[in-house]
Amino acid sequence: MPPSMQQPVWADQKTTVQEVTADTGIEIPDVSVAKQLMRQHVRNLLSNLSPRERKIIRLRFGIENSEQKSLAEIGNMFGLSKERVRQLESRALYRLKQCLGSEGLGAYADLLV
Repeated sequence: MPPSMQQPVWADQKTTVQEVTADTGIEIPDVSVAKQLMRQHVRNLLSNLSPRERKIIRLRFGIENSEQKSLAEIGNMFGLSKERVRQLESRALYRLKQCLGSEGLGAYADLLV
């Protein structure tokens, strides 16, 4: 049987397991700030793409509160074949990778497929 969260951590003190257990529902401030900065970088990078490329990348990777879409699903939305969508996605990713170096964000380059 697992120990009670109300059980004292040390026999000679009243501090309970619950009091020293981290709340996983609360994000560490450093992580929260890093995520905000990364979101801003992504928005800035996407602004280098054409509106159609930007929309394809957002749909494909589920950026900004949407679920990830398949090439075929995106093709249906734009009236394109899934191969054409793949080509546009590939070109957009290539352009993003080039922008990463010029904007001093080369550390993100390995994250692009």
